[in-house]
Amino acid sequence: MKLLCSILISISVVWADESGLRYEKEKVCEQLHAMGLQKFKGLFVAVYSQKFPNSTLEEVTCVAEEMVKLGERCCAEGATQDCYDKGATEITAKSCQADSPFPKHPGISKCCAEADVHQRKVCLASLHYSAEELPSLLEPTNEEMCQDFTKDPIGYSSRYMYELARRHRSVPTGLVLNATFIQTRMLQKCCTPTVSQACFLDERFQEANFNILLRFTSNMCHNNVILKSYRDGLTAYVGSLLNIPFEKAQPMVKDFQAGLSKCCLQPNPDCLMQEFTHFQKAICDDASPSEELKKCCAMGSVDTLPCVESLKRTTRDPPASPPTPALCQKDSQEPIERFLFQTGARLVYSSLPVMTTALGKIKDIVEKCCSDSDVPACMAQEDGDVVKITGFLFKSEEICSKYMSLDFPAFKAMVKQEVAGEGGQAAVREEMLVELGSVCCSKHSPALRCQSLTEKLLS
Repeated sequence: MKLLCSILISISVVWADESGLRYEKEKVCEQLHAMGLQKFKGLFVAVYSQKFPNSTLEEVTCVAEEMVKLGERCCAEGATQDCYDKGATEITAKSCQADSPFPKHPGISKCCAEADVHQRKVCLASLHYSAEELPSLLEPTNEEMCQDFTKDPIGYSSRYMYELARRHRSVPTGLVLNATFIQTRMLQKCCTPTVSQACFLDERFQEANFNILLRFTSNMCHNNVILKSYRDGLTAYVGSLLNIPFEKAQPMVKDFQAGLSKCCLQPNPDCLMQEFTHFQKAICDDASPSEELKKCCAMGSVDTLPCVESLKRTTRDPPASPPTPALCQKDSQEPIERFLFQTGARLVYSSLPVMTTALGKIKDIVEKCCSDSDVPACMAQEDGDVVKITGFLFKSEEICSKYMSLDFPAFKAMVKQEVAGEGGQAAVREEMLVELGSVCCSKHSPALRCQSLTEKLLS
């Protein structure tokens, strides 16, 4: 399965060039014969559910079946040399038909306008949906799950994989497959001959660490895909989390974020697990870790990072200063990154999407001024906007602090009182600040939604 996962993306969208096509076909045929049609199809369902989460299960299944048929037909004895390439071209053409039964995507029409067939394939391969996050998957009762599973085990597995994959679309496909296997194994064990509540409890306890890892990985990878200045935000976040200076946080996070970019969208999770291990080692090699950090570091490598993420961030108060021309260095971004770190590391409640979005706005302002013909004048002119953004960050700190300490009715009353003097905009601002607290203060805040909300509040 690992070998198949490592080539799955390229074969599913057929973006191998002509020199590599025969090699890819051989690998496809090898795995198809080893796994059988049903498991092979399941892998494609997972891939396309991640790639097109706004599509229906029927649309996803349709394209998965076409790819499996292609492999089955072209891997048969006596298949012509060009069978696979011709079949892939036909599937591409079918994707571009107005009445195509395949998943719909906002960018498909642009790809289909490409005159060159190879370029059309490459364009279709690069499509990746990035609309707002879907709500968490609600789990039915044990009895309901057993009823659905025993009625149609294969159909249940496909539906579960589809729903899970479209909610975790930035993680390696292998993690979704593992989660689906764990779920179906649990149901096989706990649903017969009767529903066993004790069995479900035991199975869920045993798999708790994997589920935590999946949520952690999904959050990290989704933030990395969505947030423009993720590395700057993550550096400040890690600095306040570990109470370490910029000189230690910056190279540590730079390597980790590069690893996320390299590994998150690979089908095989092994690459990402190695990056987690390297990051864990960097964190735990600190010369003077806190007692809480020591406890996290005593865990296994894949458990350490979620544990570290749950630690309380350290309040710190580096000197706050406006951006100056000294930040502008021709061959180095380090002064700007250090400035952003000094701002972000002061925050202990704001989530990464909120902090990163605001720091990205400051970075855009500073970089614009650094390329201006009169840097000092530009800095002076833009100082008000930087102060406004910094002020918003500390307002978000206050909102999140109150949200964490008050019950929800008291929190809403506090916000309502705070915006009371803002006239006609009071109701709109109240709604946005309540959303900021209730949605965007958690460590796993939805990146797209909180990025959009932050931009609205800043405007």
